[in-house]
Parts: sequence; structure tokens; C-alpha cells
Amino acid sequence: MNILNGYLSQILLLLLLGLAGWLGVQAKNLYKKYVTTEIKQAVCRTVVRTVEQLYKDLHGEQKLRKAMGRASKILAEYGIQISEYELVSMIEAAVNEFNNNFNKTETAALPE
Repeated sequence: MNILNGYLSQILLLLLLGLAGWLGVQAKNLYKKYVTTEIKQAVCRTVVRTVEQLYKDLHGEQKLRKAMGRASKILAEYGIQISEYELVSMIEAAVNEFNNNFNKTETAALPE
């Protein structure tokens, strides 16, 4: 019976260690996903402001292509992969945020 208890306690310990390792990997993956998404959003916001500043003569699709090229290059330097669909979505969201902030600032500056 003592031998059986010894094996059971070792098996239980191994299962607990395995579970702890698995939970650690899952926590790391969630953190990495969150941080990667934050970096993607920050890069897209920065690129949108840059493109708005540098390419005032371009409009619509041309500005989008410039922003996509710049964002793709920056993200690749970080080792972050992004699909074209996700990149377009994040850039459009950043443009919307930029326009909303610009309109708020412009409206607040108008004399009453």
C-alpha cells in the first residue's frame, strides 16, 4: 500500500506540474496577443498622423496605400505579422479616431 501511495503522489505531482506549465504557456500567449495588438494599434495611429502630415496632396486609396506600406514595414521590424485585412481595418479605425479628434479640436477653437 505504501508503494502505491508513493506512485500516486508522484503521479499527482506530475499532473499538477503539467497543469502549472500549461497555464503558464496560456498566460504568456494571452499577454503576447494583447501586447502585439497594442503595438499594431499604436503603429497604425502613428502612421496615419504621419501620412496626413507628409502627403497632403494625396487622397483616399493613395493615402491608404502609403499608410499600409509604412505600417507593414514598421511592424515587420518588430517581427509582427499582420494580414492585409487586419491592417486596413486598423488603419481605417485610426483614421476615424484622427478625424474625430481633429473635428473636436477644430470645433473647440471656433469662436462662439
